[in-house]
Amino acid sequence: MTDNDPHLANGLLPGIFTGLGATLVGAAAYGALIGFSGYEIGFAAIGVGLLVGLAMMAVRPTSPVLPPLAALFSLIGAALGQVAGYVIIWVRASGDDYGSALTQVLNTFPEDLRRDPKSLLFWAIAAYAGFGFVSRRVKAAREAHTASSVPQPDEADQVDYFAPKKQP
Repeated sequence: MTDNDPHLANGLLPGIFTGLGATLVGAAAYGALIGFSGYEIGFAAIGVGLLVGLAMMAVRPTSPVLPPLAALFSLIGAALGQVAGYVIIWVRASGDDYGSALTQVLNTFPEDLRRDPKSLLFWAIAAYAGFGFVSRRVKAAREAHTASSVPQPDEADQVDYFAPKKQP
């Protein structure tokens, strides 16, 4: 890649990689919180969305593709965190290995969501948070770029219409 690569200029590739990293970190933290506390704290799922949004915002993106990706990454991170937390709880309770615990959790997870759909609400809020942060940053960066690319008149070319005209 060269310095003139458009993917680097608009922050697309750094935004994607940063967002994926934040997704994994947020999911691991959320899963550990659920697994070791035994409580599913919905606000922590929103924290995953905030983490993803802030991380992707940090690369100063201008690509309009990144806000929807931030929402998707936030949603995936919250879901992965919840699954990871349930796996940790299952392993601690049953003594099974992580592979069989993951299989058990994935088999019962859809039913758990149907019984208690408020998790979906927190996932949606997390997605909205991730989208909102990155969207505001992209909008501000695009407006700043547009404003800087508009040619400004020189001070010598400006006419003061309210000043009295000089007589020859």
